[in-house]
Amino acid sequence: MSRTVDIIVIGGGHAGVEAAWAASSVLPNGTVAFLTMDASTIGVMSCNPAIGGLGKGQIVREIDALGGVMAQAIDATGIMFKMLNTSKGPAVWGPRAQADKDEYRDEVQHMIASRNNIEVIEATVDDIIVENGEVTGVMLDEPLLAKAVVLTTGTFMRGLMHTGEAQNKGGRVGEGTAEGISATLKRLGFELGRLKTGTPPRLSKKSIDWDSLPSQLGDKNPTPFSDLPTDNFPPLPQVDCRITATTKEMHQLIRDNLDKAPMYSGAIDAESGPRYCPSIEDKVVRFADRDAHHVFLEPETVHGDSIYCNGISTSLPADIQEKIIPMMKGCKDAVILQMGYAVEYDIVRPHQINATCESKLVRGLFLAGQINGTSGYEEAAGQGLLAGLNAARLVQGEETIVLGRDQAYIGVMMDDLVTTMPREPYRMFTSRAEHRLLLRADNSDERLTRFGRDLGLVDEERWETWVARAHHLEEIRHQMKELNLGKLVKKSDTPIVEIVSKLPKKLDPRLIRRVVTDVRYEGYIVRQQSEIKRQAKTEGRKIPAGLNPNEISGLRNEAVDVLKEFKPATLGQASRLAGITPADITLISIAVVRFNSNV
Repeated sequence: MSRTVDIIVIGGGHAGVEAAWAASSVLPNGTVAFLTMDASTIGVMSCNPAIGGLGKGQIVREIDALGGVMAQAIDATGIMFKMLNTSKGPAVWGPRAQADKDEYRDEVQHMIASRNNIEVIEATVDDIIVENGEVTGVMLDEPLLAKAVVLTTGTFMRGLMHTGEAQNKGGRVGEGTAEGISATLKRLGFELGRLKTGTPPRLSKKSIDWDSLPSQLGDKNPTPFSDLPTDNFPPLPQVDCRITATTKEMHQLIRDNLDKAPMYSGAIDAESGPRYCPSIEDKVVRFADRDAHHVFLEPETVHGDSIYCNGISTSLPADIQEKIIPMMKGCKDAVILQMGYAVEYDIVRPHQINATCESKLVRGLFLAGQINGTSGYEEAAGQGLLAGLNAARLVQGEETIVLGRDQAYIGVMMDDLVTTMPREPYRMFTSRAEHRLLLRADNSDERLTRFGRDLGLVDEERWETWVARAHHLEEIRHQMKELNLGKLVKKSDTPIVEIVSKLPKKLDPRLIRRVVTDVRYEGYIVRQQSEIKRQAKTEGRKIPAGLNPNEISGLRNEAVDVLKEFKPATLGQASRLAGITPADITLISIAVVRFNSNV
């Protein structure tokens, strides 16, 4: 006996959570089947218990502006909030927060349980049902049918964990692996790749000389991630982190044992690891002139004993890890609660998806998260939200949505994924966004909340919150103009408190700061907006699916090959492909006009 639902979401990580939530928002009367191997692990923070950072924090703010889960969950469970990069301009500030990982998991599960149209099902999916090039469901004990499937397998597709020569199947400690999905995707014609990542050891706080180490504190007046109002922020006790460092002796011991570290030695059957979050083995080789690297000791919970060693991701054997940890200051008697390990896993090369997250090979099959070659909770969550939204729109018979590079960091990420071939896990940075003056963390609501409302993602509470905030922003602008504060505001050395003191009515200082930033960046913003308008005609022009690159007169062979491999959806995407020149774009543009005129 088969059973039918509207949408199936596979995988209970951060991508799956946002996909299920977004789909259930857009289809309030529909049914979303949320499949996971173990319901108790939905929302688990398998690596660093933190949300946000440079570039990543902007994605979380965008998820919130679009009605997602992540920002609300971290605001409810954060134990150290800090705005990063404040020594530079507001365009590159990045909100970040340590989380109580147990509370975070519980909060996410509570939110999912609050949606009556999300049905959590414990199951392992080994086969996807496809008929005539369209997904029709998945095979469990019996067929579960749906018009759209969102696949968010994380590191579980043929996941294999390594600590030295010891190997265990699984995507993370204590959990299994998804073996059948890789074979299914290959059978359907997908090209798979294999990446690797790692995680550091966890230490017992009781065994660390905690008070001997320098402290790292959060902000005195922390900024929440979510725009939704709260009476008690932050609700949990706030903690501090401690800073230690590696040593010359530690580096030498690591060098002496590199052949035993599969993350470095080549024993792992994967192309590359995360360049921007390298293992300690990589660090001591790549930065051989450095005698020390900072290690941040971060509590994983408020009241628990587990400490995350941020900065020494490793796959060294257990006996070597037990030798190097005591070499760090404050860790002479440290007890390792969990060894660091590396994990290798299968991905689907993302040139096989559209910027909507829908696969090019199977209609109605959406991919989100680490399966697309990304790293990080935030990148996964952003993709999940977009995949869930577009799966719901497909079910409704509506056109799927693409976020532009000038619209959101999520749009930058998706465009990067479909126009490049990742050889390492993709990580978001502010430097990837050419329009970052427009894509600040503080203005995500202005950019996206109305958009999300029109799509059915944003509920009444969030909409009313934005409408009130928009009124306050307009009032601030009006007061500044009435009081002729333009020159004072434009001076970059004028403190915000001075501007606040000159306004007759008390308004949120954060909103005042936002208006001040807009004024100070005004010239640059106008230029960026002009450039965006100039490029708009080319950027969004669609390349018909039926246009055969071999039939484009004068196109170079390299360009033909690239177009056939990546199948760009627009001229903008085509222009960013390696191997495509401006002259090629001109020829493609002419071919598009001719093709459309003959249809």
